Amino acid sequence: MGFVAIFLLTLFILPSTVRADKAELSLFKTKPEKNNQAAYRQPYQNRGGIEVGLRLMGGAFWLMRNDINDHLQGFNDYYSDIPLSTVNSEFEPINMGMDFSGELLINFTPHFGIGIGSGYIIAKKESTAEVFYGMSTEEIRAYPKFSAVPVTLSLYFGVPIGKAVKIMFDAGLGYYMGTIDWESHEIYNVDYGYEKTWNATSNTIGFHGGIHFEFGFTQNSAFVIGAKGRYAKFTDISSDLEYESRTPFGTVSGTIEDAMLWYGSWYRGAGEYPGIYINDDGGTYCSWTYERKGEVNLSGIVFQAGLKIIF
Repeated sequence: MGFVAIFLLTLFILPSTVRADKAELSLFKTKPEKNNQAAYRQPYQNRGGIEVGLRLMGGAFWLMRNDINDHLQGFNDYYSDIPLSTVNSEFEPINMGMDFSGELLINFTPHFGIGIGSGYIIAKKESTAEVFYGMSTEEIRAYPKFSAVPVTLSLYFGVPIGKAVKIMFDAGLGYYMGTIDWESHEIYNVDYGYEKTWNATSNTIGFHGGIHFEFGFTQNSAFVIGAKGRYAKFTDISSDLEYESRTPFGTVSGTIEDAMLWYGSWYRGAGEYPGIYINDDGGTYCSWTYERKGEVNLSGIVFQAGLKIIF
């Protein structure tokens, strides 16, 4: 929807700009020669001195490796390894998220400036794994979700590559305020069930760098498209875990305070599979081996498009 809105806005502004340019040229035909040169000045050029502007961007990003995806894939592999089993559905990993941002731009020279911004990043996926084996059935619905509000500082360096086109390089850092949610609902042979709900917060410092192309359609505005790489991951993630266990004999519910996200491997049958474990103690148990604290990774490649306006 964002791309469509930007495209329609471009179609709306561009004809008006062309008509305005024609009117300006006809008006300046009666002016002295030096003013006539100003009339032919190419659009979207820095006029000298300090300029202030705004850049609004939106797009999608592809995630790098993530502990939560390893956990989901571990269950998929386990279900496939069960002898004489029929897998009806598998977990789907979180491969893509959405990224929206806005920046206040300050250009000190035609080539150099800074940007101070914020935005919203979100990635989520709800999926269900279901398997039938022997006289047993097992179904687990997982709903991982993580989001962040970053505050960023970026350095920009721009080089004109055409009459109204500029290539921009940027690099910077950000402070990411994140939220990590995990919900799971497990059903075994209809009569047994187990539910978990865990909502945690974590903050971290990240880094980014990218390349964008600016296509000026007026002297003060441009369409921007490009990509950037981001490195940011959350660690030491903890919060209260709410759980409910249901059996034919009744229901038991409770809370594990300060339950932390751990990463390791667990054993079922003859196999060993990677996974996460949410509890107050990572430990090592008969079916679980602790390796390290769990991580939620926002690192990846971001593809963006948007508008830049100079005031």
